[in-house]
Amino acid sequence: MPKINQLLTTLAGGLFATVLIPSVIADANPSNHPATSSSTAETLKINFSRAFGAPADGSWDRLFSGDNILDPIKYANETPEQTIFKSAQYALSSTTAGHEIWYGTAASVWCYWPYISMKMPLTLMNHETPHHACQMTPPSGQRPLAQIYFTDVVTNKTTHVGPDTVANGQQFLEDSSTGVIKLSSIEQMLSMPGYTYRGAGSINNLTFFAGSTQYPIQKIKKQWLGTLSAEQRALALKKFPSDFDFNQKGIIGYNRIFVFDHVKKSYLGYADFFFDTVRRFQAVKHTDGTKGLYWFGGPDQSGGQLGKSLNAMLRWVGTQDNPLSGGMLKNGFDIVSDQRFEKYGVVGDFREFSAGNEKHFVSSSWYNPYGEPASMLVSNAMPASGYSADNPVIYQTVMRYTDYDPDQVAGHGAKFAANDFFGGYLYFGSYHQGTSGAYDKLMHKYCNNLAIKSLCKLSKYKKADTEAHREFMMKTWRAASVFRIKTSDLLATSTPAKNKIELLYGKESDWVFKPTQSKGSDSYDGYEFVLEPNKLAQVPLFGDEGFGHQGMVYTFTVVEHDGKLFMGSWNSTSGLFDMFEHTDYAFWNHRVLHLFGIPIPVSPFGQTAVTQNNPAYFLYQSIIDDAKTNGYTLEEAKKGWLMVFEDTDSPAIKVKDGFGNPCNNGVRNYAKVDGELYLGTTSWCNLGEDSGLEYYKYKGVNR
Repeated sequence: MPKINQLLTTLAGGLFATVLIPSVIADANPSNHPATSSSTAETLKINFSRAFGAPADGSWDRLFSGDNILDPIKYANETPEQTIFKSAQYALSSTTAGHEIWYGTAASVWCYWPYISMKMPLTLMNHETPHHACQMTPPSGQRPLAQIYFTDVVTNKTTHVGPDTVANGQQFLEDSSTGVIKLSSIEQMLSMPGYTYRGAGSINNLTFFAGSTQYPIQKIKKQWLGTLSAEQRALALKKFPSDFDFNQKGIIGYNRIFVFDHVKKSYLGYADFFFDTVRRFQAVKHTDGTKGLYWFGGPDQSGGQLGKSLNAMLRWVGTQDNPLSGGMLKNGFDIVSDQRFEKYGVVGDFREFSAGNEKHFVSSSWYNPYGEPASMLVSNAMPASGYSADNPVIYQTVMRYTDYDPDQVAGHGAKFAANDFFGGYLYFGSYHQGTSGAYDKLMHKYCNNLAIKSLCKLSKYKKADTEAHREFMMKTWRAASVFRIKTSDLLATSTPAKNKIELLYGKESDWVFKPTQSKGSDSYDGYEFVLEPNKLAQVPLFGDEGFGHQGMVYTFTVVEHDGKLFMGSWNSTSGLFDMFEHTDYAFWNHRVLHLFGIPIPVSPFGQTAVTQNNPAYFLYQSIIDDAKTNGYTLEEAKKGWLMVFEDTDSPAIKVKDGFGNPCNNGVRNYAKVDGELYLGTTSWCNLGEDSGLEYYKYKGVNR
């Protein structure tokens, strides 16, 4: 049986210069989301109205109660008998089809992010507050499942994709609840069943959703690979790196690409892959008039994976009548990147652009744990009929994140995120998955490899090491930085990054970890932090990283619309305020694991331990301290922020009110329907009317 921490990480798998503060009008549901107002005529008003939100999928009683009910089919049409429970906290993936926005969710994200990415001890994660309930080890049948919905923005009708709403829906329900591996009863109890929908795309009458989970590598070999025929095995091995070791311990991602006919509202089946994570889908019109649907899968460690999966760009090559047949993998897909692409990390976002008569992709990659750091990439010219297995995409590096971060080890833990073109530039930003980034990279090199004792002891969480741990955590913490490059410079791959990249939000200098030696010692036995200038040798043009808020770690989505650039962030600290302010709300809060039907008090005095030697608490306290000088209130500190660039010369306007809903902590994606812009949110709340993801429609500005 895999180690408990490996099993539990399956829960994961899977943002200054002083400016005028704008306001957002959220007027579609005033009882829940009161409109904010401007105090001066000069203040820019950026107007949004609430379009819709995810339905409830549960009825909540209390922590570990047998009366909690999860039933997304029932509660999509009925009001819960008890407290509303909405596990759909992220609009994680979306695509459009006619007047409809199809979106896939991530379930109860805030239950695992502090544990995985802010070193919150596992025994503290089971908790209940008025706004949020987390059962990391729930009673049988109470682990939330991600769902797929579609909303017609004209009729405002939301439909849950299930047995009673789409043809062949019962088969989809079964396929979305199973995989190639059979888990034991204990493994099922400690892992997330089903899939998290990490990507979506549409072409012609078809809509694709990428559902992701993960499995132990040795089980994949024994239960799946070992059962295949020689011909099937040859095809299957194309989904892995050529030298992949199936005997190694650890976990790897597993994905099912589900296909729907969005016109006939029918489920058509799935294809399977073994990427640690799957990212953005995009339909592209080629120069010969044909269209292609492209997407990316690749290595990741953010859910506890080894980070050794194949990195690839894929293209759908099936037909409308037989979408899951043909291609090099005999499942409707071709890998259209060559082996050189494997050294990069999975692409988080990509755009097409033209240079003369040629089309290219510009893509933002995450780091490859065993290859290149996060990189901005530009493709070779696109063939007239698109990239193919015979004419693959070939990427070159425009910029590495380590071209900016002065700490080259910490910098290898960063990811590049969303991007878009605006005013003759490509704007792009970074993503830092909390302590899963720089913190872990430094620990791996200097504790696991060099065994610096004064560093290694921090992982024991002893009270005497609290201040040393606080320093290490906060000096390795990175928030989102924002850059831009002239579109005309994207193909200048031989030009050094500092001569073509402009730093908009970031750090002029940052902390660099330096191992030290005692006098007379022949090995490293200590460390210090040294402040060094960034590698671009630039002062940020508009302000500090995170837009002045250390919790804004992700440039979640970027989109040009109405002559402006909208940049949605993600606030990694929102739910910490709730968590630390309600430690005694429920008896079992932060005390126990729930195993074999009973709560086991692993940490009887957990409420006290919440605020002792806890990296999540260090960050929470730092955000409170920074509010005194960084231009935000404590209420604004808890919410997701939207940045809006009106032009290329001015800092972004910061919309800091979460669209009027205190539960919104980020803007995950966007959709455009009939020329109208919709922004999909993330929420740290899963209890109550205000909980769960929402979509807001852009209504214009006052100038």
